[in-house]
Amino acid sequence: MNAVEFQTTVNNGVINLPSNQKSWNGKKIKVILLEEASSEVTEIVSNASTSETDFFSYAGIWEDRNINQESIRAKAWRDNK
Repeated sequence: MNAVEFQTTVNNGVINLPSNQKSWNGKKIKVILLEEASSEVTEIVSNASTSETDFFSYAGIWEDRNINQESIRAKAWRDNK
């Protein structure tokens, strides 16, 4: 599959090909539309910080437990002699 990236303005639902891409005229193509200054990106970023907060809210489940690197390794790599 060949891919070409270019910027253009949509007019009345028509996407005009740049002059150096006219060889694509008449071919069946797949189109992916990306808005240059989309508000959706900002919304996704703000939701990411919310999910990070949710993640850290679960950190309390390990409170008052002796969990450290050594104890985890001791359980994972028990001596099975």
